[in-house]
Amino acid sequence: MTDILRSWIGSALPDWLIVLIAYLIVTTIVLFYAVGNFILMVWAERRIVARMQDRLGPNRVGPAGLLQPIADAVKMFTKEDIVPRNADRWVHLLAPVVSLAPVAMMLAVIPWGRGWEPVDLHVALLYIVAVSAVSGVGLMMAGWGSNNKFALLGAMRAVAQLVSYEIPAVTALLTVVVLAGGMSLLNLPHLQAGVPIMGATILCNDPAGCSPLLYTTVTSFPGSPNEPVQALDLGLGWWVFTPVGLLGFVVFFIAALAEGERTPFDIPEADSEIVAGYMTEYSGMKFATFYIAQYILNLALAALAATAFLGGWQGPGVAALANMGGPWVHVAAALSAFYLLAKIWVLFFVMIWLRGAFPRLRVDQLMDFAWKLLLPLALVNIVSASLMVSITHWTSAQWSGLISLDGFVPWQRQLIAILVTAIINIAATYWILSINQRPKEEEWVEEELVIAP
Repeated sequence: MTDILRSWIGSALPDWLIVLIAYLIVTTIVLFYAVGNFILMVWAERRIVARMQDRLGPNRVGPAGLLQPIADAVKMFTKEDIVPRNADRWVHLLAPVVSLAPVAMMLAVIPWGRGWEPVDLHVALLYIVAVSAVSGVGLMMAGWGSNNKFALLGAMRAVAQLVSYEIPAVTALLTVVVLAGGMSLLNLPHLQAGVPIMGATILCNDPAGCSPLLYTTVTSFPGSPNEPVQALDLGLGWWVFTPVGLLGFVVFFIAALAEGERTPFDIPEADSEIVAGYMTEYSGMKFATFYIAQYILNLALAALAATAFLGGWQGPGVAALANMGGPWVHVAAALSAFYLLAKIWVLFFVMIWLRGAFPRLRVDQLMDFAWKLLLPLALVNIVSASLMVSITHWTSAQWSGLISLDGFVPWQRQLIAILVTAIINIAATYWILSINQRPKEEEWVEEELVIAP
């Protein structure tokens, strides 16, 4: 955006002002994109859940009820802002802002398409983890500032849930750091080029060069990270097709459901127990701000999951169009943005699907699931990721002569790594599930252990 403005404006404005205008334009585009998706997500969830429950859902305002979110927004703007008499007014006021601002900041480092990155940070994953944790402070402020026991209980549940599930989520993302060799989100889609399972390890053996419609020049792939080569690239070398990526994606997505307070992890807002949790004493636009923060958080987490494990903007045809040069580069960028948006909406549909299919968990079940199942699986996956990198990258000298894989071509080393990590992950998953399974002959009745006959 800065280069475009410089070409249009030239020297009419100082360089610092051009850079400031460019960042303001990019920020506006990203925020409008997020708000537009939020509106569609609200409508889609209400319609899809209604369909699952044999209802119609919103269908009066606009065609197929598409304008219902707009009508709800107008209603929120006109509702009275009620603050409890004994509440801490400033804490009560700032809580929604503190919850929304960090979520919006997460959108700044996500690559939304090929060449469409608002900001490139070398520590983007660390930035997202650090910023997302701040929203928990806003939830606690809402519960404490409301001076309501139900709100306080909901806030305590929300913070406990957020802290518990952040650990397996971050641990799952560490596998991405190990595979990528860094924390930049910008590089992740490029590292997931190629074909399923094999990635970018099937190379062009024609000295004259292979077809640019099928083969792309890559400089980072398992087995040869520094030498540029032509690799078969269909845009489908997603890490989710590998055992390490699949287990990491499952752990991260489940943890993302908990962090986004999606069913069956919507315990902080349990209406049957604590009215509405930390949002009990909020009305009007303050309540809407919490609502917007939750949906934009779900958007950001889905985008992060897609970027880290599902190839991000990678997809069939993107590399081929980019290799054609000229205006086709912009077509490739638009197609890549469509691929990422499609993956985000598929993940969001799964969130809606789970809401219509599963009941809410108990608090003890919530904590057991995080600490006894997800965290051990994530730790095992880090070991598998380390083995995958060592098998595909290390030389015999790095193995201290114990193993020599120098004679294998890249795709063979990739296949060996997949087989080894698949065995480890499958065995570990079976073992962890078996030790967490309660014996069938035991039942808990009214907090007393009863041995069934």
